[in-house]
Amino acid sequence: MPDLVYSPFSKAVFDDPYPVYRRLRDEAPVYRDPEHGWWVLSRFQDVSEALRDWQTFSSRKGPAPENPDEDGRKYSIISMDPPKHDRVRAVLKRFFTPKAVAAMDAALRTVVDAHLDKLQTGTTIDAMEAFAFSVPTDVIGDLLDVPAADREQLRVWWEAFLTRHEGEVAMPASAIEANRSISEYVGRLIEQRRGVPGDDLISIVVNATFNDPEHGDIQLSPREVLMFCNLLSAAGSETTQKLISNGLVALHEHPDQWEHLKADHSVIPAAVNEALRYDTPSHWVARTLTEPVERHGVRMEAGDWVLLLLGSANRDERRYEDPDRFVIDRPNGVDVYFGWGIHVCLGQWLARREAQIVFEQIAKRFPDYSIGAKERVLTATVRGYTSVEMTLA
Repeated sequence: MPDLVYSPFSKAVFDDPYPVYRRLRDEAPVYRDPEHGWWVLSRFQDVSEALRDWQTFSSRKGPAPENPDEDGRKYSIISMDPPKHDRVRAVLKRFFTPKAVAAMDAALRTVVDAHLDKLQTGTTIDAMEAFAFSVPTDVIGDLLDVPAADREQLRVWWEAFLTRHEGEVAMPASAIEANRSISEYVGRLIEQRRGVPGDDLISIVVNATFNDPEHGDIQLSPREVLMFCNLLSAAGSETTQKLISNGLVALHEHPDQWEHLKADHSVIPAAVNEALRYDTPSHWVARTLTEPVERHGVRMEAGDWVLLLLGSANRDERRYEDPDRFVIDRPNGVDVYFGWGIHVCLGQWLARREAQIVFEQIAKRFPDYSIGAKERVLTATVRGYTSVEMTLA
């Protein structure tokens, strides 16, 4: 058997990480990267406990070691610890509750229908270009009031920002340039809303106040506003795109489960949850240790980076029976596909609902669809397709 080597920047691992994940869980549940020195946790129990223990597994340096942060300067709330994290997150938390998302249902269906109405039975399409990219992009675009003509360019910039080169940890020049373009564009939207505010999320972030124990009611700084709005523009679409396409591919590969869904649409929410577990869109997040930690007889030191493999935890046979199979009717329990603890994904209920509506409409309109060729591009943290050939039937 070859030596166990894991790198999140390997295209071979990215294309099919699950055999390596199994070896990590079995042979090296605390793995150290031989070149860069970061640690990797791969078992469900270790990952879930780390996600909850923000005091020890800190987010202040960001979610990715190749581009470290400092308390939210680059990544906003995903690289903050409490109490600052809680105050800033509270600015928009109420807009993404299950109740708030339920109130958006008619609008979400309008977006989905607008894209699926263009498709015809008997044709072969690229599912990503036809709807998997555009549905989430339009949903978050509506919430942020991004002009419709600009949304595709913003999505392309985010794809470029996340793209990585084989074997290279450092961000490529194209990702850095894309990040600059995103910030310039979103910065212009922010300035427009300062002058003419609306009821969109950018206007809400710009004008929001929160209570600081030392300074009373204050607003976010201009940079904090920019980083928060940048985060919303990406997080609102990137992972949902992957969820939709990963889920439709998995359902095609498990025809008994697709037949189950077609026969009983009430299982669609469970099918979306299983899609999130089976082929998790966000495969890892990173934390830094504030104090030494020992796991499985291995000591990790304060200041060390630790990668938490969500994609591996969600396939851990210690947690799930037959984890490499897509099974809609799994028992309910805690899962870590949206993270867990204080940093659980702010938009999780919105992402779920978008995917549920797409699955429902595909089942009604194209119940016998098939999947052909698929392509991926190596990206940081998120894993999904850039093209999926889909024949509509």
